[in-house]
Amino acid sequence: MGIRTVKNESGRLRRVLEVAVPIGSLAASAFPVTSFADAHEIALPAGDAHDVDALTLLLATSAPRWAEYLMWLRDRIVSLIGLHTARPRAPSPTCASHLQPGDMVGMFRVFARSDDEILLGADDRHLDFRASMLVRRDASRSSAVLTTVVHFNNSLGRAYFFVVRPFHRLIVTSLLRNVTHRLSDP
Repeated sequence: MGIRTVKNESGRLRRVLEVAVPIGSLAASAFPVTSFADAHEIALPAGDAHDVDALTLLLATSAPRWAEYLMWLRDRIVSLIGLHTARPRAPSPTCASHLQPGDMVGMFRVFARSDDEILLGADDRHLDFRASMLVRRDASRSSAVLTTVVHFNNSLGRAYFFVVRPFHRLIVTSLLRNVTHRLSDP
């Protein structure tokens, strides 16, 4: 488990922590067999009500430009070997609506939800993946945990993920940093 630190606008350090996949979460039970799993957590600003729907929509619109370029490049390469490319983005709700299974958030479908967690993902012939946004609260603080779980369907899935895995961690921590910055903005 690692720690990535970022400074917020007041100059204080904000951390993206690598944590264990939350036990009992929708992500933890997404597949009968999980080939890869990781989870990263950020502290949420004190005093705000943190709605899992709003955080999921914020996450979906927080991709750094370089990650969008990598997805474009990925689409060009995988189309040559017959894998699905990123589908055109479905319009994401612009307000914090109550996301339901079957709804689209960007290019990902909502698979399940609870009061504090939304499970998104996509299935393909080479691998299936899920990403969940979970809001954890206790008496002293709130945090958001972004969990990714992957199930390889064949050796192409293993090979594909071997190539994209280093980028996965960079993208996830960048997404969470961007969410943290956007939550800090007035």
